[in-house]
Amino acid sequence: MRSEDAVEIVRAALALALPTASAEGLTRAAETVIRWGAEEATQQLDGPLTTRLLLDLLAVADVPPPDFRPAEPQWEGRLYEGGADYRTWSRSEGMPRLPFLPRPPDERIDPTYPDDPDGREGWGPRGSTPRG
Repeated sequence: MRSEDAVEIVRAALALALPTASAEGLTRAAETVIRWGAEEATQQLDGPLTTRLLLDLLAVADVPPPDFRPAEPQWEGRLYEGGADYRTWSRSEGMPRLPFLPRPPDERIDPTYPDDPDGREGWGPRGSTPRG
């Protein structure tokens, strides 16, 4: 399948889920979902990471969380909890800066690195030290 076709399919699905998103926001969000799929971002999802992924997607689409109406009522309150304080997928413009935690999850080493371009500082295997 061509990547342009995949983006259009995802964009159409997102248009149903995010009716207040602009055309540009839907396109950005669809491209982001395709990239996250290639990164296998969903392999380690749990409750907090799922919330973070949804909040990140809303940020990319430029949809304020209060404008999003989840199909399942239990998700309403979870969006305001903020989700995980890290992510296992690449950051896109509009998303807040958070640490990247490589898969499988490693132990946090030093909280002084809120975000870095290659997503590795401050996180790593048990017993390792941050690069300086």
